[in-house]
Amino acid sequence: MALAVQGKIKKIFVSGILSLVLLSGCAANEKKYFESGKALLEEGKYAQAVEVFDKAIGVHGSKNIRGLEIDILRYRAEAEYKAGDYKAAEHTYRLLISADEERTEYLDMLAIIYTKLCNIDMDIEIADATAMYDKAESLDDRSELHINAGISIVQYYEDMYDKSSDSSYLDKAEEFLENQLKETNRKNAKVLAVYAKHMSKREDYEKALEAVEEGMALLENKTLSAHDDETLKSLMFSKGSCYEYVSDYDKALECFNAYILKYGEDEAVSHEVAFLKSRIR
Repeated sequence: MALAVQGKIKKIFVSGILSLVLLSGCAANEKKYFESGKALLEEGKYAQAVEVFDKAIGVHGSKNIRGLEIDILRYRAEAEYKAGDYKAAEHTYRLLISADEERTEYLDMLAIIYTKLCNIDMDIEIADATAMYDKAESLDDRSELHINAGISIVQYYEDMYDKSSDSSYLDKAEEFLENQLKETNRKNAKVLAVYAKHMSKREDYEKALEAVEEGMALLENKTLSAHDDETLKSLMFSKGSCYEYVSDYDKALECFNAYILKYGEDEAVSHEVAFLKSRIR
Protein backbone atom coordinates (compact mmCIF):
# COMPACT_ATOMS: atom_id res chain seq x y z
CA MET A 1 0.00 0.00 0.00
CA ALA A 2 2.78 2.41 0.99
CA LEU A 3 4.66 1.55 -2.19
CA ALA A 4 1.58 2.27 -4.30
CA VAL A 5 1.14 5.67 -2.65
CA GLN A 6 4.81 6.45 -3.16
CA GLY A 7 4.45 5.47 -6.83
CA LYS A 8 1.51 7.84 -7.31
CA ILE A 9 3.38 10.67 -5.61
CA LYS A 10 6.38 10.04 -7.85
CA LYS A 11 4.18 10.14 -10.98
CA ILE A 12 2.57 13.40 -9.87
CA PHE A 13 5.99 14.89 -9.13
CA VAL A 14 7.41 13.83 -12.51
CA SER A 15 4.28 15.11 -14.27
CA GLY A 16 4.63 18.46 -12.50
CA ILE A 17 8.28 18.74 -13.46
CA LEU A 18 7.47 17.95 -17.11
CA SER A 19 4.71 20.58 -17.11
CA LEU A 20 7.11 23.19 -15.76
CA VAL A 21 9.68 22.29 -18.39
CA LEU A 22 7.07 22.55 -21.15
CA LEU A 23 5.79 25.88 -19.84
CA SER A 24 9.33 27.19 -19.59
CA GLY A 25 10.00 26.11 -23.17
CA CYS A 26 6.79 27.76 -24.39
CA ALA A 27 7.66 30.99 -22.60
CA ALA A 28 11.12 30.98 -24.16
CA ASN A 29 9.70 30.42 -27.66
CA GLU A 30 7.06 33.08 -27.11
CA LYS A 31 9.72 35.62 -26.13
CA LYS A 32 11.97 34.54 -29.02
CA TYR A 33 9.21 35.12 -31.58
CA PHE A 34 8.30 38.41 -29.90
CA GLU A 35 11.85 39.75 -30.17
CA SER A 36 12.12 38.57 -33.78
CA GLY A 37 8.85 40.30 -34.62
CA LYS A 38 10.04 43.56 -33.06
CA ALA A 39 13.25 43.41 -35.11
CA LEU A 40 11.25 42.93 -38.33
CA LEU A 41 8.95 45.81 -37.38
CA GLU A 42 11.97 48.04 -36.81
CA GLU A 43 13.27 47.06 -40.27
CA GLY A 44 9.97 48.04 -41.87
CA LYS A 45 9.06 44.44 -42.76
CA TYR A 46 5.54 44.81 -41.44
CA ALA A 47 3.78 41.81 -43.01
CA GLN A 48 6.58 39.49 -41.90
CA ALA A 49 6.47 40.98 -38.42
CA VAL A 50 2.74 40.22 -38.18
CA GLU A 51 3.39 36.58 -39.10
CA VAL A 52 6.03 36.23 -36.39
CA PHE A 53 3.86 37.95 -33.76
CA ASP A 54 1.10 35.48 -34.69
CA LYS A 55 3.52 32.63 -33.98
CA ALA A 56 4.27 34.13 -30.57
CA ILE A 57 0.55 34.30 -29.81
CA GLY A 58 0.13 30.72 -31.09
CA VAL A 59 2.76 29.50 -28.64
CA HIS A 60 0.86 31.16 -25.79
CA GLY A 61 -2.34 29.40 -26.81
CA SER A 62 -4.50 30.86 -24.03
CA LYS A 63 -7.42 33.21 -24.70
CA ASN A 64 -6.47 35.24 -21.63
CA ILE A 65 -4.76 38.52 -22.50
CA ARG A 66 -2.16 39.46 -19.93
CA GLY A 67 1.51 40.25 -19.41
CA LEU A 68 3.67 39.56 -22.44
CA GLU A 69 0.62 38.77 -24.59
CA ILE A 70 -0.52 42.39 -24.27
CA ASP A 71 2.87 43.60 -25.49
CA ILE A 72 2.79 41.15 -28.40
CA LEU A 73 -0.68 42.34 -29.43
CA ARG A 74 0.36 46.01 -29.17
CA TYR A 75 3.29 45.44 -31.50
CA ARG A 76 1.18 43.29 -33.84
CA ALA A 77 -1.43 46.05 -34.06
CA GLU A 78 1.29 48.57 -34.94
CA ALA A 79 2.68 46.26 -37.64
CA GLU A 80 -0.79 45.65 -39.08
CA TYR A 81 -1.49 49.37 -39.18
CA LYS A 82 1.82 50.20 -40.85
CA ALA A 83 1.23 47.38 -43.35
CA GLY A 84 -2.04 49.09 -44.30
CA ASP A 85 -4.16 46.21 -43.02
CA TYR A 86 -6.53 48.48 -41.11
CA LYS A 87 -9.22 45.86 -40.59
CA ALA A 88 -6.74 43.51 -38.92
CA ALA A 89 -5.37 46.38 -36.82
CA GLU A 90 -8.90 47.26 -35.73
CA HIS A 91 -9.46 43.67 -34.60
CA THR A 92 -6.23 43.65 -32.59
CA TYR A 93 -6.93 46.98 -30.90
CA ARG A 94 -10.40 45.70 -30.04
CA LEU A 95 -8.77 42.71 -28.33
CA LEU A 96 -6.51 45.07 -26.41
CA ILE A 97 -9.45 47.23 -25.33
CA SER A 98 -11.14 44.11 -23.97
CA ALA A 99 -8.18 43.86 -21.58
CA ASP A 100 -7.99 47.59 -20.77
CA GLU A 101 -10.92 49.65 -22.01
CA GLU A 102 -9.54 52.94 -20.67
CA ARG A 103 -6.12 52.79 -22.33
CA THR A 104 -6.22 55.99 -24.40
CA GLU A 105 -3.56 54.74 -26.83
CA TYR A 106 -5.99 52.08 -28.08
CA LEU A 107 -8.89 54.54 -28.33
CA ASP A 108 -6.82 57.03 -30.32
CA MET A 109 -5.54 54.38 -32.71
CA LEU A 110 -9.07 53.12 -33.30
CA ALA A 111 -10.15 56.69 -34.06
CA ILE A 112 -7.40 56.96 -36.68
CA ILE A 113 -8.19 53.53 -38.12
CA TYR A 114 -11.91 54.30 -38.41
CA THR A 115 -11.16 57.43 -40.47
CA LYS A 116 -9.42 55.12 -42.94
CA LEU A 117 -12.07 52.39 -42.91
CA CYS A 118 -15.31 54.38 -42.96
CA ASN A 119 -15.21 54.86 -46.75
CA ILE A 120 -14.53 51.20 -47.49
CA ASP A 121 -16.40 49.35 -44.73
CA MET A 122 -20.17 49.83 -44.69
CA ASP A 123 -20.33 48.89 -41.01
CA ILE A 124 -18.07 51.78 -39.97
CA GLU A 125 -18.92 55.49 -39.96
CA ILE A 126 -16.98 58.62 -39.08
CA ALA A 127 -19.12 58.76 -35.94
CA ASP A 128 -17.24 55.66 -34.75
CA ALA A 129 -13.97 57.60 -35.02
CA THR A 130 -15.32 60.63 -33.17
CA ALA A 131 -16.75 58.36 -30.45
CA MET A 132 -13.29 56.87 -29.81
CA TYR A 133 -11.73 60.35 -29.85
CA ASP A 134 -14.33 61.71 -27.43
CA LYS A 135 -13.86 58.80 -25.04
CA ALA A 136 -10.09 59.38 -24.98
CA GLU A 137 -10.74 63.08 -24.44
CA SER A 138 -13.02 62.28 -21.49
CA LEU A 139 -10.06 60.43 -19.94
CA ASP A 140 -7.98 63.65 -20.10
CA ASP A 141 -5.87 62.39 -22.98
CA ARG A 142 -3.40 65.13 -23.99
CA SER A 143 -0.92 62.95 -25.86
CA GLU A 144 0.54 63.64 -29.29
CA LEU A 145 -1.27 60.53 -30.53
CA HIS A 146 -4.56 62.10 -29.41
CA ILE A 147 -3.71 65.24 -31.39
CA ASN A 148 -3.00 63.06 -34.43
CA ALA A 149 -6.31 61.23 -33.98
CA GLY A 150 -8.16 64.55 -34.06
CA ILE A 151 -6.23 65.70 -37.12
CA SER A 152 -7.12 62.42 -38.89
CA ILE A 153 -10.80 63.20 -38.35
CA VAL A 154 -10.32 66.72 -39.73
CA GLN A 155 -8.50 65.31 -42.77
CA TYR A 156 -11.36 62.88 -43.37
CA TYR A 157 -13.84 65.78 -43.54
CA GLU A 158 -11.56 67.79 -45.82
CA ASP A 159 -11.02 64.80 -48.12
CA MET A 160 -14.79 64.33 -48.33
CA TYR A 161 -15.15 68.00 -49.27
CA ASP A 162 -12.52 67.60 -52.01
CA LYS A 163 -14.46 64.63 -53.40
CA SER A 164 -17.95 66.09 -53.16
CA SER A 165 -17.58 69.92 -52.95
CA ASP A 166 -20.14 69.71 -50.14
CA SER A 167 -19.24 72.64 -47.87
CA SER A 168 -20.90 70.99 -44.87
CA TYR A 169 -17.78 68.82 -44.63
CA LEU A 170 -15.64 71.96 -44.30
CA ASP A 171 -18.00 73.19 -41.58
CA LYS A 172 -17.52 69.94 -39.66
CA ALA A 173 -13.75 70.10 -40.10
CA GLU A 174 -13.67 73.68 -38.84
CA GLU A 175 -15.87 72.90 -35.85
CA PHE A 176 -13.62 69.99 -34.92
CA LEU A 177 -10.46 72.07 -35.33
CA GLU A 178 -11.84 74.87 -33.19
CA ASN A 179 -12.56 72.33 -30.45
CA GLN A 180 -8.97 71.09 -30.74
CA LEU A 181 -7.71 74.66 -30.41
CA LYS A 182 -9.73 75.01 -27.20
CA GLU A 183 -8.56 71.65 -25.87
CA THR A 184 -4.92 72.64 -26.46
CA ASN A 185 -5.44 76.27 -25.39
CA ARG A 186 -3.96 77.25 -28.79
CA LYS A 187 -0.60 75.96 -27.56
CA ASN A 188 -0.05 73.13 -30.04
CA ALA A 189 1.82 74.21 -33.17
CA LYS A 190 0.69 71.19 -35.18
CA VAL A 191 -3.00 71.94 -34.59
CA LEU A 192 -2.37 75.59 -35.49
CA ALA A 193 -0.62 74.52 -38.71
CA VAL A 194 -3.59 72.36 -39.75
CA TYR A 195 -5.99 75.16 -38.80
CA ALA A 196 -4.01 77.65 -40.91
CA LYS A 197 -4.23 75.41 -43.98
CA HIS A 198 -7.93 74.86 -43.35
CA MET A 199 -8.69 78.57 -43.06
CA SER A 200 -6.75 79.18 -46.28
CA LYS A 201 -9.02 76.62 -47.94
CA ARG A 202 -11.94 78.68 -46.63
CA GLU A 203 -10.26 81.86 -47.93
CA ASP A 204 -10.12 83.40 -44.46
CA TYR A 205 -6.51 84.49 -44.76
CA GLU A 206 -6.60 86.76 -41.72
CA LYS A 207 -7.38 83.84 -39.40
CA ALA A 208 -4.93 81.64 -41.29
CA LEU A 209 -2.09 84.13 -40.81
CA GLU A 210 -2.98 84.58 -37.16
CA ALA A 211 -2.66 80.81 -36.65
CA VAL A 212 0.62 80.76 -38.59
CA GLU A 213 2.15 83.47 -36.40
CA GLU A 214 0.99 81.73 -33.21
CA GLY A 215 2.37 78.39 -34.35
CA MET A 216 5.74 79.80 -35.40
CA ALA A 217 6.04 81.69 -32.10
CA LEU A 218 5.55 78.41 -30.20
CA LEU A 219 8.43 76.81 -32.12
CA GLU A 220 10.76 79.81 -31.93
CA ASN A 221 13.97 79.26 -29.93
CA LYS A 222 12.99 75.63 -29.37
CA THR A 223 15.11 72.58 -30.13
CA LEU A 224 12.94 71.03 -32.81
CA SER A 225 12.15 67.34 -33.11
CA ALA A 226 11.64 65.91 -36.60
CA HIS A 227 7.86 66.31 -36.13
CA ASP A 228 8.27 69.92 -34.96
CA ASP A 229 10.43 70.66 -37.99
CA GLU A 230 7.75 69.30 -40.33
CA THR A 231 5.20 71.51 -38.57
CA LEU A 232 7.41 74.59 -38.96
CA LYS A 233 7.88 73.75 -42.64
CA SER A 234 4.11 73.64 -43.11
CA LEU A 235 3.64 76.92 -41.25
CA MET A 236 6.30 78.71 -43.30
CA PHE A 237 4.76 77.53 -46.57
CA SER A 238 1.27 78.55 -45.41
CA LYS A 239 2.57 82.00 -44.51
CA GLY A 240 3.88 82.59 -48.02
CA SER A 241 0.68 81.22 -49.55
CA CYS A 242 -1.54 83.50 -47.46
CA TYR A 243 0.34 86.63 -48.49
CA GLU A 244 0.18 85.48 -52.10
CA TYR A 245 -3.60 85.01 -51.92
CA VAL A 246 -4.09 88.54 -50.53
CA SER A 247 -1.89 89.83 -53.39
CA ASP A 248 0.97 90.99 -51.18
CA TYR A 249 3.46 89.49 -53.62
CA ASP A 250 6.60 91.09 -52.19
CA LYS A 251 5.85 89.75 -48.71
CA ALA A 252 4.93 86.35 -50.14
CA LEU A 253 8.22 86.15 -52.04
CA GLU A 254 10.10 87.12 -48.89
CA CYS A 255 8.38 84.27 -47.01
CA PHE A 256 9.09 81.69 -49.70
CA ASN A 257 12.73 82.77 -49.91
CA ALA A 258 13.00 82.24 -46.14
CA TYR A 259 11.46 78.79 -46.65
CA ILE A 260 14.03 77.96 -49.37
CA LEU A 261 16.88 79.20 -47.18
CA LYS A 262 15.85 76.77 -44.43
CA TYR A 263 14.51 73.77 -46.35
CA GLY A 264 15.86 74.09 -49.86
CA GLU A 265 13.90 74.37 -53.07
CA ASP A 266 11.22 71.85 -54.04
CA GLU A 267 8.69 71.69 -56.86
CA ALA A 268 5.87 73.32 -54.89
CA VAL A 269 7.86 76.32 -53.69
CA SER A 270 9.57 76.73 -57.09
CA HIS A 271 6.13 77.02 -58.69
CA GLU A 272 5.08 79.70 -56.19
CA VAL A 273 8.29 81.70 -56.61
CA ALA A 274 8.01 81.62 -60.41
CA PHE A 275 4.43 82.87 -60.21
CA LEU A 276 5.34 85.67 -57.79
CA LYS A 277 8.28 86.86 -59.88
CA SER A 278 5.95 87.09 -62.87
CA ARG A 279 3.68 89.39 -60.87
CA ILE A 280 6.30 91.66 -59.33
CA ARG A 281 7.42 94.54 -61.52
